[in-house]
Amino acid sequence: MPVYVMLGNLKQAAFENLSRIEERDEKAATIIESLGGKLVSLYYTLGQYDFVAIIEMPSKEKLVKLLAILGKFGTVRTETFETIPTEMLYTIAKGN
Repeated sequence: MPVYVMLGNLKQAAFENLSRIEERDEKAATIIESLGGKLVSLYYTLGQYDFVAIIEMPSKEKLVKLLAILGKFGTVRTETFETIPTEMLYTIAKGN
């Protein structure tokens, strides 16, 4: 299943209800699972981004649907990257 790296920032609405952050994270994981994906890991960070999530999703279409659903809540702004499996890059680098 394709793996995506999601970098995100919490918006003001998220900070206003920070005591519910665990509940929101669980809800996000449930939404991801309902779309056939998996929240592999989630880390809160210091610096330019507030969190990093590693997500498996069955397709780009399902990822876009997830982003649309998350956007409706108005609590996060995200930047998402599709990963390249290491074995794929190794094969390309070897000219195969």
